[in-house]
Amino acid sequence: MRIVLGEKNALNWLDFWNGNHSIYVSETHRLRHHERIGEDIVKRLLPETGIVIDYGCGEALSAQLLARHCGRLILSDGAPSVRDKLSDLHQGAPNISVLAPDEVLDLDEGSVDCIIINSVLQYLAPEDTQALLQDLTPLLADHGRIIIGDIIPPDHTMLADAGALLHFAWQEQFMTDAMIGLMRTFLSDYRKIRATYGLTCYSAHEMETMGANLGLKTQRTALNIGHDQGRMTFEMQKSAA
Repeated sequence: MRIVLGEKNALNWLDFWNGNHSIYVSETHRLRHHERIGEDIVKRLLPETGIVIDYGCGEALSAQLLARHCGRLILSDGAPSVRDKLSDLHQGAPNISVLAPDEVLDLDEGSVDCIIINSVLQYLAPEDTQALLQDLTPLLADHGRIIIGDIIPPDHTMLADAGALLHFAWQEQFMTDAMIGLMRTFLSDYRKIRATYGLTCYSAHEMETMGANLGLKTQRTALNIGHDQGRMTFEMQKSAA
C-alpha cells in the first residue's frame, strides 16, 4: 500500500502546509528552529552513512548541513509547492535530490541507510502511519535506521508546546516576538485545524510495539529532535539479514 502524506485526516493538514502559512513567530525563530533540528539530526548520523531520506521534510533549511554528513540526501514532502521550492533551491547540488513520496518508494530495496521522519506522524492517522512504515522498512539496508522525531505523548498539551517555545525563545533571545506570535497562533488557521482535526499522539509503548511489529529494534532516545523535550524521538533499526 502506497501512502502519500495527505490522505484521510491528514488532508487538511496537507492543504495547510501546501499554502501560505507561518508557524514561526519571527525569522529568528524560523532559522534557529531549523538549525536546531539539523544539528540534532547530524548528531545521530553515523560517519559511514550513505543515503539519507528526510521524509516529510518541509522547508528543510538545514539540508546543506545534512548533505555534508552523508553520501546522498533525498528530500521528500507530500506538498507539491514545497517540493517545487526545494528543487529550485537545491538545483545543481551534487548530492541533494527532491522526490515525491511515491518516488521514494521506487528506490531499490536495501539501499537506504537512514530515514528521518521528524514532526510528521502527528498529522497521520495511526493506520496510515503503520502502512507508511511498512512501505519504508524494505528500503533499509542492513542495520539501517528509521529515526522518528517529535512524537507527541497522549498527555502533552498545547500549553506545554507554548511553554517549550517560550523557553526556546528565552534561550535564543526572541521572547517578545514569541509572546506576540503565540497570540497570532491562537487566531490562526493552524490552531483552528488542530482544534478540529487534532494531532495523533503515541505513548512510548505504542511506538515500541509498532517498531517490533515491523521487525525493527526500537528504542526511545534520551533527547527529542528539536527544542520541545516534552515530545519524543525513537530509533527503529533493521537487523542484518
